[in-house]
Amino acid sequence: MPFLGVDHVDLRVPVLGVVESFYDGLFARLGLTRKTYAQVEFGGASWTEGSPEAYNAVEYHEEGVSGRPPLFFGVIEEVSAQPSRGRIAFTVAKETLEDWERALPALGAREIERSDDNEAYPAVFFTDPLGTRLEVCARRNAP
Repeated sequence: MPFLGVDHVDLRVPVLGVVESFYDGLFARLGLTRKTYAQVEFGGASWTEGSPEAYNAVEYHEEGVSGRPPLFFGVIEEVSAQPSRGRIAFTVAKETLEDWERALPALGAREIERSDDNEAYPAVFFTDPLGTRLEVCARRNAP
């Protein structure tokens, strides 16, 4: 059976309030412009639509996409969560990497650095305010 792609990512963080504004800015720049709130109950209970007054999770969605389901990324508060030891990468156009590098400090990104080999792997690496490792890269042809 062919691999059809990643449906979504749910990132677990210990304190949502510390990273929410960071992800608001990051995902707006990536085109995930619709934000929804939810209440997640752990232990097998499901995700329910919430409101800005009572939530422990947010989802960032693409809008205006036709021909495929819109991309989305969830950030969920789970007190026992630790920063990801992996790296979450987002594909961007190569000509925007310098713009990204300049914009990341204002978003609250930390530990910002360029790839050692910008020709073979053009990327900017950084962490969110709680230490989850992220990158924007132009390894593939981006739209």
